[in-house]
Amino acid sequence: GRAALRSPEIVSVHSDAAGRTPEKLKQVFMTCPVQEKVNNLFSFLRTHSQKKIIVFVSACKQVRFLYEAFKVLKPGPAMMELHGRQSLTKRL
Repeated sequence: GRAALRSPEIVSVHSDAAGRTPEKLKQVFMTCPVQEKVNNLFSFLRTHSQKKIIVFVSACKQVRFLYEAFKVLKPGPAMMELHGRQSLTKRL
């Protein structure tokens, strides 16, 4: 079926806060051709290996693939995977 939004509801995090994110948190994104995605991500992680980084991808399989590939290649000191198909105990 098709989803139709006749009266959409706006959802906001910290709607009455002065800022949307903590002042020390830096959010960045990059767009690139799909063929270069893994190479660019690896280079970014390697370059920023002393920083705490969260990478968002659109599917559990992508999380698993990137985790397994980077576990072998080791772009930085520590890496973990987190996705919805994991058991609750593994996610904690």
